[in-house]
Amino acid sequence: MSLIPYELFFERRAGYLYARVRAADIDCPTALAYLREIAGESERLNCERLLLERDIPVMLPEADLFFTTHDFFGMMEGRKVAFLNPHVPIDEDMDFAVGIASSRGASFRLCRDLTAAEDWLSSD
Repeated sequence: MSLIPYELFFERRAGYLYARVRAADIDCPTALAYLREIAGESERLNCERLLLERDIPVMLPEADLFFTTHDFFGMMEGRKVAFLNPHVPIDEDMDFAVGIASSRGASFRLCRDLTAAEDWLSSD
């Protein structure tokens, strides 16, 4: 079990918590580590809306992605989460992950830009 180094940044913004995670690579333990930190900060600040910018140019293998997404859905139950992905080559995999959670009742959305993410987060 390895943990790949990552940077995690939080900022409390009007109406939501902004989180940016940055890493050159990803593995399942690393993904779960940063997702737990994000969920913990959301809980600590009592934030019901999260904008997560995922600045990681690769995705987990499909099976790991499925289970990691399922775990994050459980951690964020009842919260709205907008994902920003600056890496176009992994858009399809990001859509798959968001679809997994959404099909199970999560309020997750993949957004292409900051304005779209903020607009969706502020909608009821």
